[in-house]
Amino acid sequence: MAVQYQGRMDHTENTIQELFETQYNTYRMGRVVVTAVAGVALAAAGLFAPVPMLVQGLLLLAGCLLFVGRDFPAIVRAEGVIEARGGALPSSVCTFCAGHMELEEGGIRKKLRYDKLDRIVQDRRYLYLFFGPESVVMVDRSTIQPGTAEDVMQLVSERTGKQWEAPFSLLTFSLRDILRIWDNRKAGKAPAAQRGKKKAGRSKR
Repeated sequence: MAVQYQGRMDHTENTIQELFETQYNTYRMGRVVVTAVAGVALAAAGLFAPVPMLVQGLLLLAGCLLFVGRDFPAIVRAEGVIEARGGALPSSVCTFCAGHMELEEGGIRKKLRYDKLDRIVQDRRYLYLFFGPESVVMVDRSTIQPGTAEDVMQLVSERTGKQWEAPFSLLTFSLRDILRIWDNRKAGKAPAAQRGKKKAGRSKR
């Protein structure tokens, strides 16, 4: 099929960290919110609870660490990847065709299907195409040619039937985000329930 658009991603340590933070906030949004709320609660207890000053200080410290480090697992994973690669960070080229995508990385080319995309996320600099919690293609918006990032977004949205999401932020947390957390929980429980049914079926035999 004819190539419509092409974009690339030349990773740096900063983009690797951004990738893992976006991945974590997209699929672990509930955990991020709970951690942030717990941090605020501990900090508030340290400020207002009638407890000794030493305890107040410990509560404030614990609350601040929880709130600031709510995406700490993503940072740890990013640093692990950077260390494992010894500074040789990947570069990739993603080609958007009418009926499929092609990803080239390290001389290896893979054909990717639009209907396998699970979530599509965008911010001011990058597009994130998630095939699941552990599989994502990241594209630098400024490298897309011919056309613009908006052209790619429209194509992907049409082929997948999905809407582009903005990265999760506590500053813009809304009812829509609560619904996304609920949808994520249901999606996570469904495979487990199916596995349980399969085991029950085998035990009857």
